[in-house]
Amino acid sequence: MPRFPKPWFRKERRAWFVQLHGRQHNLGPDRHAAFERYHELMARPRRRLLPSEAVPAVIDLFLDWCEKNRARRTYEWYQARCKAFVDTIPPTLRVSELRPYHLQTWIDAHPEWAPGNKRNACRAIQRAMNWAEKQGYIDRSPVAHFEKPPQGRREQVVIQREFEAILAETRDRAFRDLLITTWETGARPQETLRVEARHADIAHARRVFPASETKTKRFPRVVYLSGESLEITSRLVATYPGGPLFRNTRGRPWTTDAVNCRFATLRRKLGKRYCLYALRHSWATKAIQNGVEPITVAVLMGHADPSMLAKTYPHLSQDPAYLREALSRAIA
Repeated sequence: MPRFPKPWFRKERRAWFVQLHGRQHNLGPDRHAAFERYHELMARPRRRLLPSEAVPAVIDLFLDWCEKNRARRTYEWYQARCKAFVDTIPPTLRVSELRPYHLQTWIDAHPEWAPGNKRNACRAIQRAMNWAEKQGYIDRSPVAHFEKPPQGRREQVVIQREFEAILAETRDRAFRDLLITTWETGARPQETLRVEARHADIAHARRVFPASETKTKRFPRVVYLSGESLEITSRLVATYPGGPLFRNTRGRPWTTDAVNCRFATLRRKLGKRYCLYALRHSWATKAIQNGVEPITVAVLMGHADPSMLAKTYPHLSQDPAYLREALSRAIA
């Protein structure tokens, strides 16, 4: 009967570990999260023995580096896209044989992907090859000059009436908390999904992420709270002093896939597809239309460059009523 490696708790490190294929993996301090991570590792297929110059082997090296030197969510982001690409090419395809058309054929086979998804998929493979070139594993990246698809723009705006309809179809408190907090703060979905009690500064009605945990790694990220979002955060801090605050009805942290499944269910009821990012997008639109200065909006949203508003929300220039009102204010 086969024996499987089991996680153990290392007191001196205050973390769970498991030994897989001759390598120790740190599973973190939380037992529940550690065992979920353990099952994820066990579900991974063992890597094939491939020539070192094969594309999958080079990508494996890149993913190993990501796992050791980047945040877990960054590693998982690259892993999902790189694995999807590797599954479409011969396992022995050499780097010298890799051509831009391999990327083009891959994304063309997925017409259901949004422009941003296609661009990110190509960006992940280009990043892996560029890394391999800089590390000296390959002489040059064969896809460095591949022309990526244009970045899509977020056009969906959720108005108050639509948001109320979404809440009306959401029975459980756990998902309502997630929706209301995103709607009221305009925070990035990932910022809400991974916020913990240690980030909460209830006395000043805000969340504070240290620079090391932010998107840019340069400055702390502050998300301000008001109204119901502040009450929700206070309640969840008391309920979950450790680990992510926002959890589903089973007490498990919300994941991107779980949130998307809930929105898929709402689509069947409401006849329209929504997402958490649409709520952030709608927050920015409302703030600008209500007269909040663009620089202030950019700061509240966590943009390092205020010009991101013009690049990401160009539909405001197509709102005649809003522009007429702005003109009236400008010449008053």
